[in-house]
Amino acid sequence: MSLTRNIFGLSFLSCLLACSATTESKKTELISPDYATADIDMTTPEGTAYAMMIAMYRGDTELVDRVFLENGDLTRVKADGTVKYGGRKGWQDWVGALKVGQANEELFAIRTEQFGNLATVWAPFVISFNDKIVGCGVNQLSMAKSDGEWRIISGVDVQAPRDECSAFQKSYIREH
Repeated sequence: MSLTRNIFGLSFLSCLLACSATTESKKTELISPDYATADIDMTTPEGTAYAMMIAMYRGDTELVDRVFLENGDLTRVKADGTVKYGGRKGWQDWVGALKVGQANEELFAIRTEQFGNLATVWAPFVISFNDKIVGCGVNQLSMAKSDGEWRIISGVDVQAPRDECSAFQKSYIREH
């Protein structure tokens, strides 16, 4: 009986160590790359989140296609609690109409949960259009690692009230 208990205990401990080694949770104090000149690096979930913002900054719809998996999509949770599905095509069309630097979405206080080839990125943001703050809130991006790159399966965002956006980053960091 004690041999069985010891084997079970060792198996449990081995599984616990192996499982905890593959699960990762991190809050990252990343500095946004210079969207105009940054290389695209989708080898990390955070790099893919930034690649999405770089695509917008550069008006690059080909990069949008690269960042998302084939059927990846965007969803918005509205202030009244309703949900708007199927936003990727409209967002991608908007990105394609932008001039370089016209839209800039700064991410901050990024948090990532990762297990194997699945990751979720929580990325608060402040977005400017023509150098004027026009929105803020939080992006939640679900990603899968495929062929060495993290690609977006789905993205969901919720916006904070516009009148809070000028102080959003400081208040978000203070509260979280």
